[in-house]
Amino acid sequence: MTLDTLLTILGSNIVIAVFSYFTGRRKSNVETDNAVLVGLEHSVSIYRDIIEDLRKEIEKLNIKIGELEAKIDELHKENKQLKAGL
Repeated sequence: MTLDTLLTILGSNIVIAVFSYFTGRRKSNVETDNAVLVGLEHSVSIYRDIIEDLRKEIEKLNIKIGELEAKIDELHKENKQLKAGL
């Protein structure tokens, strides 16, 4: 093998190595970004479920508050009637 042939082989190997490095790096970055996005989607899904559960709980508590306020009003009226009867 001549020096020209060796330099050509060495040069082509270097070009291929550099090209492969950048291509692999880009692919690795894309895969990492994809993994992050999948994780975020999972987190958002969990938070949506939590928010929906809290929304239902708030609705139940608002109903309970309404019932208790009605009971308080009823007790105030009864208390006024009892005071008036004394």
